[in-house]
Amino acid sequence: MILSKMTKEEIEQLSYNDIAKLYLEENQTTMNTAELFKVVCNLLSLSENDYQNKITDFFQSLTTSKDFILLQDGKWDLKRKHSV
Repeated sequence: MILSKMTKEEIEQLSYNDIAKLYLEENQTTMNTAELFKVVCNLLSLSENDYQNKITDFFQSLTTSKDFILLQDGKWDLKRKHSV
């Protein structure tokens, strides 16, 4: 699945974590929590208020997900790209 080729309706069917995972895969990058959630919010057209209210839950979901790893520089990456 390629995020940049998906419709807004298809993206809306995904979880925040799924969107973040696809974004990191597609862009071959690492991002801090705030940057990554801003991307998710922009893709979903969420308001700044939604961003402020949901970023803590997003952080918690990243920390408990088996798909993500928090690097020493404070940025998230996909766990499968690192040996743990």
